[in-house]
Order: sequence, then C-alpha cells, then structure tokens
Amino acid sequence: MIIIHADLKVLAEKRETFLALMQGLVKASQAEEGNQRYTLMQDVEDENSFTVVEEWKDQAAVDFHNQTAHFQSFVAAVPECLAAPLQVSKFANADQVK
Repeated sequence: MIIIHADLKVLAEKRETFLALMQGLVKASQAEEGNQRYTLMQDVEDENSFTVVEEWKDQAAVDFHNQTAHFQSFVAAVPECLAAPLQVSKFANADQVK
C-alpha cells in the first residue's frame, strides 16, 4: 500500500474555488480501481489548511492516478488557490520501496 499526505494552505479568498476543485478530484479519484482511500480533511484550527489523505493499492495505481485527466486538471488549476507551496509526504510498505 502507498499512502500520500498532501498538505495545502489555501488563500482565504480562494477557499470556495479550492473546495469546488477538490470535490471533483475526490469523487473521481475514489472511483479509480487502485484507490483505497481519498479524503480531504480540514485543520480544526485553521479553516484554510487542508490535508488530502490518499491510500493506493500500489505504485502502479499512483502512477495511473497522476496521469488521469481529473488529476492533471486539478494540478493545472490549484496553484492560483494556494497561499504556500504544496507539501507532499509519501509512505510505503517496506516491500514496496524501490
């Protein structure tokens, strides 16, 4: 299993735009065959800080996801919503580390 945490700090004035983008991304990503979890979480102390928690069957599922139209559209559109650079952490079972 591959786990990814993507931390996003959103501009207050772009929060609704960001949430609309995320709604489409989450729904489409959850429908992918190799997806086991794709959840958007909001920080309880900062309404403009979010974490996407992703769980994928394997690296092939992550690679497929990264090439999908819904992910590529999100990547192209989201920078205008961000107050800081996206921070991504990736975790894998020891047997999946290359």
